[in-house]
This record gives sequence, structure tokens and C-alpha cells, in this order.
Amino acid sequence: MTELERELDRLRVADAHIARRRNLIERQLRTVHELARDGHDTGSAIRLLQELRRSLEAMVEHRAVIQETIEMLRLAER
Repeated sequence: MTELERELDRLRVADAHIARRRNLIERQLRTVHELARDGHDTGSAIRLLQELRRSLEAMVEHRAVIQETIEMLRLAER
């Protein structure tokens, strides 16, 4: 397996992680709304939502690094 192939695999994994995190965020957002609607405390649910969003940002940044590496490897092949 070449370095480019490894990076492409890493990109696919990163994309899958990002998709799962977005789904978790959507689910947590629904939970926050349901808790608020039913008159429950939403503090911890909102904090979890914020942490999920922060981790998504980190994942997206990591994906960008992988993408840059792929672009450099492709340029080096020319």
C-alpha cells in the first residue's frame, strides 16, 4: 500500500467519523429540545452538545490536514 493509498484510507475514516459525529449532534439537539419542551433541566445536555460540536470542529480540521497531505502526495507523483 502506498503512502497515498494510506492517506486516502485515512480520509475515508475521517469522513465516516465526521458523519457519525454530525448524527450524534443532531440527536443531542433533539434531546435538548425534548428536555426543554418537557420542562426538564437542559444544562448537562447543552454542555454535551457543545463538546460534541467542539470535537466535530477538531475532526474537520484533522480532515483538512489529511486532504492537504493527499494533495502534496499527488503533486509529488507528477
